[in-house]
Amino acid sequence: MLKATLIRRKSLPKVIATIPVNSPLHVAINRKTNRVFVTRSLDALAVINGFTNRVIKTIPIENAPNHLVVNARKNRVHTLNTAVTANPRGLTGSVSLVNGATNRLVSSVNVGKDGAAIALNAATNRVFAVNAGSDSVTVINGRTNRVITTVKVGDTPFNAAVNPFTNRIFVSNNSAGTVSVINGANNKVIATVKVGTGPDTIAINPLTDRIFVANTNSSSVSVINGKTNKVIKTIRVGAFPSDIKVNLKTNRIYTANSSGNTVSVISGKKLSVIDTIGVGSQPSVLGIDTKKNRIFVANASPNLSRGTVSVISGFKNKVIATLTVGAQPSDLSVNSKTHRVYVTNSNGDSVSVIRS
Repeated sequence: MLKATLIRRKSLPKVIATIPVNSPLHVAINRKTNRVFVTRSLDALAVINGFTNRVIKTIPIENAPNHLVVNARKNRVHTLNTAVTANPRGLTGSVSLVNGATNRLVSSVNVGKDGAAIALNAATNRVFAVNAGSDSVTVINGRTNRVITTVKVGDTPFNAAVNPFTNRIFVSNNSAGTVSVINGANNKVIATVKVGTGPDTIAINPLTDRIFVANTNSSSVSVINGKTNKVIKTIRVGAFPSDIKVNLKTNRIYTANSSGNTVSVISGKKLSVIDTIGVGSQPSVLGIDTKKNRIFVANASPNLSRGTVSVISGFKNKVIATLTVGAQPSDLSVNSKTHRVYVTNSNGDSVSVIRS
């Protein structure tokens, strides 16, 4: 008599919860505590319990909290607040420190004008606020939330990424078409690297010491050797790459091409595009579940009533699901430990929770 053989099928991704949050913008996760932090565009930081999918605390933060980073080691959250004081040359921003254990605002400190992004080196507990209107990066002590120094970079810095292994900070200067490399040990610019036009988001593979810069206006990715701070390859991708992420386990790099409605797949070994995948309308943000090798793409869509998330299998380079979320998804973050994905729907006043 033949024994029945059980065939395990991988479950498809599914939206499992919708959490009401007013005007959500950006999201970050503390994977150690399973807490999810969402900036509300005008006035607050919402704290979500990842076990129950409920908002457990709303922390008032003035001056329009926007981007944020989470230091899981210290259980601290840093928000970049983009509208503090209006002046003829822009808006002076600030960075707020929140204690993740008590869910209380600790302090806020002013930074430069027109805050564009925030980055963290958890190893050194340093926070970097990118000031687009001041052509600078403010370096903050993550423990005291006090400014250590301000570093001048190139014209209109848009984004920053950190290699914690080398303690180097890479800043994309959008109008200059360059990347400034900051030595985190002395907070000095040690190189200015010419890349494509309109550099924006940056992804780093610290294992290979390769830095990948998405050049939105030239539809390309510049690959920088972190040892020499020189461009070793320029890779053509889809139209207007708006985000870039690295899967450290597979050494694959993904770009969301917002005008091409595609995702480009780059081999980190070959440094070339190995596949182009059609997704939804206006893909803007990427996230990766490294354990399941699934890539999640938030499609902003011109449809004001709803948005979608395309789910790509990293094994097959194919879309395996298209999920409906709230209106105009603006950010997305993945917890590979719990296999949950959180999508902020900026016009839908909600956060969608996806089981990956």
